[in-house]
Amino acid sequence: MITSFFYKKGAPLETNLTRARLLSALGEKGSLLWVDLEEPNEFENDTLVEIFNFHPLAVEDCITDQSHPKVDDYEEYLFLVVHGLTMKQKEKHEELGTKELDIFIGENYVVTVHRSPLECVTQTRENAVRKTSTIMAGGSDILAHAILDRLVDNYLPVLTEYDIKIDVLEKEMFNHVSKNFLQILLQIKQDVFNLRRIIGPQRDTVYSLTRTPTRFIKPKNLMYFRDVYDHLFQIHNMAEVYHENLNNILQVFFSYSSFKLNEVLKHLTVLATVTMPPVIIASIYGMNFKHFPELEWAMGYPFAIGLCVLSSLITLVWMKFKKWI
Repeated sequence: MITSFFYKKGAPLETNLTRARLLSALGEKGSLLWVDLEEPNEFENDTLVEIFNFHPLAVEDCITDQSHPKVDDYEEYLFLVVHGLTMKQKEKHEELGTKELDIFIGENYVVTVHRSPLECVTQTRENAVRKTSTIMAGGSDILAHAILDRLVDNYLPVLTEYDIKIDVLEKEMFNHVSKNFLQILLQIKQDVFNLRRIIGPQRDTVYSLTRTPTRFIKPKNLMYFRDVYDHLFQIHNMAEVYHENLNNILQVFFSYSSFKLNEVLKHLTVLATVTMPPVIIASIYGMNFKHFPELEWAMGYPFAIGLCVLSSLITLVWMKFKKWI
């Protein structure tokens, strides 16, 4: 699906332009053209080459998802690969997912390509209609900033959700640990690892846009991209803190599990030690010898039972005296 916007000062906003109008609008100076391709088919992908004459390598990157964010300078335009975050339902739990967004920034146009709906693009499209003078009148760099800014802002709800999950893990660790506690912990740890893997290169990508002005990003607008970089820097630090917290929780969990196991083994050892004297006594009286002095004695049975109880009590008192229990 192709959605297009064309703005020229003093003229109303044009939407859903034809291919012929796209070609003519592209040549008009002092204007801004935004073309958004959502889940493009092969015919719509050809538009990238036929109308905008993008490099085949850049078009190939749009068709096949990239694993890392990046920025390429093709002299006539900048090509950015960035990622948004989303929570995907998988079986009985949610898992972190990413959605790629490809952005072409030219002197008077912006082209965005994404294979699935992105909230940041949807929000910017709505603002392009409602706040045309704010979004479309500033130029291609302001429009690109608006998209990137909303993309980064939409990270915060996901990070807040993981903050809550980590707090729940910390509270559940010592209170009735569930059977799938370790599985949930490792899944969240994997999600945070993927989060760091995406945010790190994306932070560097945005930083590369803030170092020096180009023909596509005006010097006066560099501060807007620095603001996006600052947000990404903070988010990356938050992800690092989450990663450290999860490592600490994992270590404490294993230590706590070892402690609980040692407590069980300690109780079993005490039980085995206390019952050892009665077992020895019972084994002696259980031998099949004909002449046992106590066999003919009327108090033989109570004597054996009392001896077993007394030996266990003596062993228990001795362990208490040694402070072993």
